[in-house]
Amino acid sequence: ASNPRAHALNYVALENAERSRVTLIDELSGDSFVVKPEIVINAGGPWIDFVNARMGLRTQFIGGTKGSHLILDNPDLREAIGENEFFFENKDGRIVLIYPLEDMVMIGTSDVPIDDPEEVRCTDEEIEYFFGMVPHVFPDIALTREQIVFQFSGVRPLPTMDAANPGQISRDHSIRVSEPGSSLDFPIYSLVGGKWTSYRAFSEKVTDKTLGALNRPRMKSTRDLAVGGGKDYPKDQNARAAWIDATVTKTGLSAERGSILFERYGTRAEPIAAYLSQGEDVPLKYLPDYSQREIEFIALNERVTHLDDFFIRRTMLAKLGRLSLANIAEVAKIIGASLNWPAGRQSQEFRRTCEILKEINNVVPKGE
Repeated sequence: ASNPRAHALNYVALENAERSRVTLIDELSGDSFVVKPEIVINAGGPWIDFVNARMGLRTQFIGGTKGSHLILDNPDLREAIGENEFFFENKDGRIVLIYPLEDMVMIGTSDVPIDDPEEVRCTDEEIEYFFGMVPHVFPDIALTREQIVFQFSGVRPLPTMDAANPGQISRDHSIRVSEPGSSLDFPIYSLVGGKWTSYRAFSEKVTDKTLGALNRPRMKSTRDLAVGGGKDYPKDQNARAAWIDATVTKTGLSAERGSILFERYGTRAEPIAAYLSQGEDVPLKYLPDYSQREIEFIALNERVTHLDDFFIRRTMLAKLGRLSLANIAEVAKIIGASLNWPAGRQSQEFRRTCEILKEINNVVPKGE
């Protein structure tokens, strides 16, 4: 088996488990390696039962439901909502939302039972559902499918429950413990439920339980730890202006560039600005509000493994309808050089990204 530390930044999947051993596989290289855990924490979300099955454990913990969203380029709707998020009850009793996302509008969400998270897609029926809910609040604003710039779906890892409708399934979180048995020497903690708004409380709960089982004390707490660019975030406009001024004075960037970085990354803009100032930097040809060293910093520091990581998960470019074949290729070249991709990998990643955008998000990047 190879060294697990060498796989820390790659996509690692559980292959199987037996007695005291768990075999993991690097999905990029195909290499496998073995670990001998005292406890396995299954944080597979909607895939929890699938992960347990690979360890020879039959469970039915998850009764997941799909939630989809649309992002629309509809100036009339964007102007109507201003900077406000609208929560309201749709005719079926579900609480739905209309939300400002820069100069776009995000609407959602659905609540549809789904068995296999690999099959999750935003369907035509969901689109019609979303288009039917907006007139309840804004009856005079027309929506068309041509205004959809991005669509996405996720699966809530909800517990299996008998409920009259999906909205009645508990959104609470819990730890389901599978004790050691005939084929495994270690317990499995399956993390069921939870959501972004409660992730820290859930993490604290499972950490305390794990530390207790291992007879180890808690050394640190994240209760007051700010996340990413929220750390030491300026409290008001004057403090914001002072923060930007101090950053651009220190790095030599322009005030305009400092403001763009702050709006994009919060206080995380400080190390990014420092990196930009440490070498020759130029704006991108097809995304001029981004720069070459900015892309490099993200590639090197934000665990970008595939090109689609950058466009879909590390930036808002895909969600805001800003993709073209030209800018995808331009960014691929920079990331490929930063991460030392071997020959042919850049074109593979380009094709992969375009295929994912089309199949999952119904986005076809514009050609030149």
